[in-house]
Amino acid sequence: MQKLTVTLVGIGNAGCAFAGDLKLKGHTVKLLKTTTLAHMDTFEKLLETQGISVIKKDHEYFVKPDLITTDYERALKDTDIIIITTRTVAHEELAPKICPYIKDGQVILFEPGNGGSLIFANHTRNREPVYAEATNIPLDSRIIAPGKVAIRYEKARNPIGFFPAKEKDYGLEILRNLYGNFTPLKHVVEAALHNPNLIIHPIGAIMSVVRIETEPNKFWMYKEAFTPSVWNIVEKLDSEKMRILEKMDLEPLSYLEIARYRNVEDLTINPKQIFDSWRFSASPEGPYDTSTRYITEDVPICLGLMHSLGKKVGVKTEICDALITLASALNRTDYWSQARTLKTLGVEDLTLPELNSYLLTGKKRTFK
Repeated sequence: MQKLTVTLVGIGNAGCAFAGDLKLKGHTVKLLKTTTLAHMDTFEKLLETQGISVIKKDHEYFVKPDLITTDYERALKDTDIIIITTRTVAHEELAPKICPYIKDGQVILFEPGNGGSLIFANHTRNREPVYAEATNIPLDSRIIAPGKVAIRYEKARNPIGFFPAKEKDYGLEILRNLYGNFTPLKHVVEAALHNPNLIIHPIGAIMSVVRIETEPNKFWMYKEAFTPSVWNIVEKLDSEKMRILEKMDLEPLSYLEIARYRNVEDLTINPKQIFDSWRFSASPEGPYDTSTRYITEDVPICLGLMHSLGKKVGVKTEICDALITLASALNRTDYWSQARTLKTLGVEDLTLPELNSYLLTGKKRTFK
């Protein structure tokens, strides 16, 4: 394993878990705080102690990142890999701040991406970095106190797509210095469609709004929300996603199938049993109000992109669209106007063959 310099953008659950875990593995780690909107208590604790408490496999470690800063230049200079762990709603704002420091051959990993690599690529057209997008983070982790993160387990596989996809082998060679179980998908759009938040979060939160608002501090979505009738909605939304995958010549794996692939070595286990076991034993509590990212991020970003892809390939997304409309009504916010779409990614005018070619090569070509 080659020791690399890694910059973590964002110090939430994922950023702190990555920073602690990668430092324990011997890599040089830099942490960049980008806003004052969240996790300020953890940031202040990190500055105070110059380290992170990491609980992993029943042991607690205190690790010191090599840099903790709000300075983009210091954080992004002389780094091999940039891992972006902020919420995906921040990609548009972050791209012009980060992209001036991106270099040819550098790997930028989004955890997750939801198409964010295409936003960044619009700012690096004169350079040739390699972007990667994960379906979700490889470490199941939570900040349990300011400056302290618990890594509960590492997932069996880390499916990722690359942009341009032709650089898959190069990207894997670099990223496997961090985690040896990265596994390739066809491209970044496939990774976006396999983000579990797309299927589970909006349905679970929207269908549980009465519980959230009645007893917010006692609610546990994964344990309570997915009754047989609600699971019918999950399967309908999932079927819309799988039809989009088929139209794009991608393997139409269900939410449960790709979740099994990520989480366990044994692929013969019933995937619904795996989901039920996890949700009753290891899932997080909450959400506690309707301002949760399960709605404010996953509806406009995840569902918005799914709707746009469905429109491109001729798949009706009735459940997806209904969830966006319901969420907009619940929060009195027009999530349709905030949606991530093929237009906001800069590829709306491409035909499907042109889009597939762009995802592969990184070059926009017009077919006659």
